[in-house]
Amino acid sequence: MSQSAAAAVTQKREGEFLGHPIGLYVCFGTELWERFSFYGMKYLLLLYLTKYHLFTDAAGFDVLGAYAGLVYALPVIGGLIADRYLGMRKAVVFGGILLSLGHLLMAVEGHQAINYVAGTVLAADLQLASGQILAAGTILQQDIMFRDTAALNVFYFALALIVMGVGYLKPNVSTIVGKLYGEDDPRRDSGFTIFYMGINIGSFFATLVCAWLGETYGWKYGFGAAGIGMIFGLFTFLSGQKYLYGHADPSDSTALKEKVVGPINREWFIYLASLPFLALIWMIVQKEPVVHVTQNAFLVVSIVGIILYSMIYRKTDSSNVIAYAMAGLAIVLGLLGVFVETGFINADPAVAEGAIYAAIGMIIAFVIYGFATHNSAEFGRTVSLMVLILSTVVFWALFEQSAGSMTLFADRVVDRTVGSITFTAGQFGSLNAGFIMLLAVPFATLWVWLAKHNLEPNTPVKFALGILQAGLGFGALVLGAHYPDQTGHVAAIWLVLAYLLHTTGELCLSPVGLSAVTKLSIPRVVGVSMGTWFLATALSETVATRLGKLAAIDMSADGGADLASSIATYTALFEFLMYVGLGAGIFMLIISPLIKRGMHGIH
Repeated sequence: MSQSAAAAVTQKREGEFLGHPIGLYVCFGTELWERFSFYGMKYLLLLYLTKYHLFTDAAGFDVLGAYAGLVYALPVIGGLIADRYLGMRKAVVFGGILLSLGHLLMAVEGHQAINYVAGTVLAADLQLASGQILAAGTILQQDIMFRDTAALNVFYFALALIVMGVGYLKPNVSTIVGKLYGEDDPRRDSGFTIFYMGINIGSFFATLVCAWLGETYGWKYGFGAAGIGMIFGLFTFLSGQKYLYGHADPSDSTALKEKVVGPINREWFIYLASLPFLALIWMIVQKEPVVHVTQNAFLVVSIVGIILYSMIYRKTDSSNVIAYAMAGLAIVLGLLGVFVETGFINADPAVAEGAIYAAIGMIIAFVIYGFATHNSAEFGRTVSLMVLILSTVVFWALFEQSAGSMTLFADRVVDRTVGSITFTAGQFGSLNAGFIMLLAVPFATLWVWLAKHNLEPNTPVKFALGILQAGLGFGALVLGAHYPDQTGHVAAIWLVLAYLLHTTGELCLSPVGLSAVTKLSIPRVVGVSMGTWFLATALSETVATRLGKLAAIDMSADGGADLASSIATYTALFEFLMYVGLGAGIFMLIISPLIKRGMHGIH
């Protein structure tokens, strides 16, 4: 055996633990703590805004939607920068630093907001946000909400740091895990199983610990614990870099050292050029319509563009001029509707509705034209993939009520005492991760057993089952609301059942989703297709919060809203979401044979 071969064998033996590369456990620990910090703050966010800074439900949902929408959109950009320039290792370190700073700044809570009702006699001078000072002894003629604007500006900057940090870190840690194994390494799947278990462990304990600290001892303690968790994650990755054995390094390290602006090399230029975008994120995280309109615009362009590409794939003639015209008109009409709907263009709301319906009609005609003239496997698979991607918007918009309306529901109307223990509202968010850890292996075993007996549902049917179960989860909440206890509260078991159904739905849909993207996409645009998948997920976040706003309750009155009326409000929302889930799921079941046919043999 040559010296180089012997060295390789030695490195392999020394670089493994329990049959897997040590680098896997480095990524496992990093992702565990990153998810600890992410979910630790996510389930506190809406409660913090509505109970401490006294945001209305609607305003709190806007911030949550803008933040979550950006968090799920920016990893597409972070992954591209890492692939093209930084390399995954440097991107993860930079993202980890931004995340640590952001989570720690979340602990700056400032002064609690005070609602001065009309008729109040001021006991001390009060300076308004405009700079006007109301002298002591003034009798207020109208309600005045006094908030710590300086602390809120720090809060928005903390969100901006977290959004950018997740953008750099999230996509690249997962990619590093794949790089640790050879293409034909049979340990790859089990390695990813271990890695994703870290995600759920972090999520489970974060929502238990951070939510409890934040709601029991003070918001800064919950957010601070999330920040400390991220520091642990960053330290884990920094100390374990040597076990990545260069798999996460940039493809061209010399290019990063080239000077591009004076003494600044390309690597540092990327870091420094990223910082001004924090100001942009700081601004738009306060403007949910901007985030929503951007998501809609990019999703329309992406879907129509990918379908159009599949129509001209391998064709060099100009016979697709009709397809170009239809695609272009669909994009223009769709964007017009979105811009009017969000107020970017002042026009009658009917214009927005008409434009959106016209765009949908054009896209349907566009697809029908494609089937009539381009009956290729590439086209059929692309259309099938786009339908599956759009269906995930429905699923995740229902599923992501967990950090929104379901958390407020738990806080305001659920009896959270179980035996001698009283849980906080945010702690119920841990149920999803807990059920995943309990059910992931049984579900995987079930699919294998069904496959052996030729009974395994195909991908479109699995998507339909996932959406149906999301709807049934809200059905459990509707049923529970009809049977309150002696105090008028809803029993916690109904919320547990809802989380169980949402989790089983996730296990039907989520694991096969990314696989479907890689299998159904045309190889040349698989990256764009994957970006479209994540963009749809990002859009679902803002859709989720817009749906949650349908049950916005005015808690500013003395004593808050009446318990019975609050239950009625949430029940109306959950009943609507139940029908959306059941309707969309049944629709997906009906069209699943068509989707399967369009997949041209891809399972």
